[in-house]
Amino acid sequence: MEYLAQGALDMDEAIEITLRPSAAKLLESMRDIGYSFKSSLADIVDNCVAAGAKHIRIVNNVDAGGSPYIAITDDGVGMLPADLTAAMQHGARSPREHREEGDLGRFGLGMKTASLSQCRRLTVVSRRDGVTSARSWDLDTVLARDEWILLSLSSSQIGDLPEVDMLPARGTLVLWQSLDRLDELTPAEDMVHEALNRLFAVARPHLALTFHRFLRPEAPSKVGRIAMMVNGSLLDAPDPFARDMTPQSDSHEVERLDVPGGSIEVQAFTLPHHQGLTPVQLESLALGSSMSESQGLYIYRANRLICGGTWLGLAKKSELTKLLRVRIDVPTSLDFEWGVDVRKSRINLPASVRQRLRPLVERMTEKAVRPYVHRGHKQAKSGGLPLWVRVTERGAIRYEINRDHPIVARVVALGSGVKFEVDSLIASIESTIPLESMFSDVGATPQQMRQAPSTEEDLLVLLSAFVDAVSPASSTISRSEAEKIARTHPFSNDSRVLSILEKIRPIVS
Repeated sequence: MEYLAQGALDMDEAIEITLRPSAAKLLESMRDIGYSFKSSLADIVDNCVAAGAKHIRIVNNVDAGGSPYIAITDDGVGMLPADLTAAMQHGARSPREHREEGDLGRFGLGMKTASLSQCRRLTVVSRRDGVTSARSWDLDTVLARDEWILLSLSSSQIGDLPEVDMLPARGTLVLWQSLDRLDELTPAEDMVHEALNRLFAVARPHLALTFHRFLRPEAPSKVGRIAMMVNGSLLDAPDPFARDMTPQSDSHEVERLDVPGGSIEVQAFTLPHHQGLTPVQLESLALGSSMSESQGLYIYRANRLICGGTWLGLAKKSELTKLLRVRIDVPTSLDFEWGVDVRKSRINLPASVRQRLRPLVERMTEKAVRPYVHRGHKQAKSGGLPLWVRVTERGAIRYEINRDHPIVARVVALGSGVKFEVDSLIASIESTIPLESMFSDVGATPQQMRQAPSTEEDLLVLLSAFVDAVSPASSTISRSEAEKIARTHPFSNDSRVLSILEKIRPIVS
């Protein structure tokens, strides 16, 4: 061989060597390209959507022999036998091949690679025009013979498959068997169900968010509504941009970026401030994480979420921008330029697009911080009696107790004989504010932060202290003083304040 190769090189000719990959080794290796259970299920659902399905059913169960399985059934167009065989081929379509606008596929690998990353036997049953056919990849068969052997099942074999009776008059069933990657490999059926339930507890919200624009299409929309059931329970679509809740998000203008090969649509949404939302609304907007972690870009390909909750280097996550979410719609014609991977869970911003997106994101960010900046200015300029003051010195920011506050001044006056101890106490409070813990709590669970008095009794005690400090030697309180107290945080948004002040002392003009 070396002699022939050298001779060929001397004649300026190359020898063609056909080098086919080992079927056994390649399929085993492809099981570990990075699919998670939830991303694998999403890849199968992609095929259901692309087939025009209106109903998708996902179940896990144990067959008559005690072995677990997972089945995904749809009522899409279905496939004839020859089409099904072609669909089971690895690399059935080139990633450079033109895709229709709503086609969620790309590489022609997804269904096979995603499925075999989770199981050792993949069977697809499809029915169309009254013809039912089934094809199966069995890794153990491929491993034993090291050949690309695709099994064509007989009618009796098809009849013995679990969930095949749920296949509609037209549609497809994807069946995962030999689930060798469950956490618990045990014959105990309850442990198998427990392992499956843990996987599905993560997969359910992932599927709901990934396909939320199909589960609840926006108006107007070219996308038809899809009903998806997981273990008998209908998936409800989240509302990541707070478009359907009350209060609604602030929708920015739609920006369109025309690039070679297509057009990208960009729209930002500033979510409502957490103080105006219920705990249930806040939890739904957190998308299983926190408001701070969920900010950023949400990139969609053919209305299907590819990635979300990341700025992809265009901005930094901060508390001031945690209300900002930017939706980017990318057409399938730009797959190659955007580097959509086989799992459809990662995307790269082209340099040309990044350059044009950056100023848009900066402008959107400036608009999104207004709810926080506005609240800060409102508190600082309220004309009330703030107990804390913000001090900026030499580039550093700190918060101090307002020494001129009537309550503080009164405490200092009453403790004039122990002034050093009072000053030390105030300095100790100022220097030991648990800023990091507070920042973490506000970022993670803002709905649970409750500094203001909640009960009327607590409010009465605190307001009485303010009244005694503002007007210590009077049986009444002036209207201007009462209104000043009412404008002070944390009373400024409480409608009960003036009526409680009336109970403490008569308000006179």
